[in-house]
Amino acid sequence: MDGAAVCTWGTGRVGQVVGRRAADGSTWGLWYEAARFGRLNADGTYAAVTSAEAARPDEPVRLTGVYDAQDGEVKLYIGTTQNGEAHSVPTPSGSGVLTVGGTTDGESWTRHLPGRIRDVRVWAGAADSAQQLMEMTGG
Repeated sequence: MDGAAVCTWGTGRVGQVVGRRAADGSTWGLWYEAARFGRLNADGTYAAVTSAEAARPDEPVRLTGVYDAQDGEVKLYIGTTQNGEAHSVPTPSGSGVLTVGGTTDGESWTRHLPGRIRDVRVWAGAADSAQQLMEMTGG
């Protein structure tokens, strides 16, 4: 992330790293505020895991969000370390477009994330452990 640009953000501003678009925002996503992974609800609230570790602008970071459909939970990993507790979320619905670096509010692009996203990978199935996550991501 571009640290200088992020420093100009007002309190509560959110930049979306990646997510799946829906009519009411995103059915799921990774956002930068303090790293979070979850669902943006139609009323603007989040059902999310919040990172206990702050992301550092101007430094590379690997974020991995895991949605476990069987347990109805989301988990957030920074590197290969689970960050924060798993959080129950409603089942994501819809089949929206995958977006990277921002999303739409249904009419215009919003939640732009200043910076570079080097790699995005999406898998079917939930990673069950840090070891499995390391094997999937190569590090």
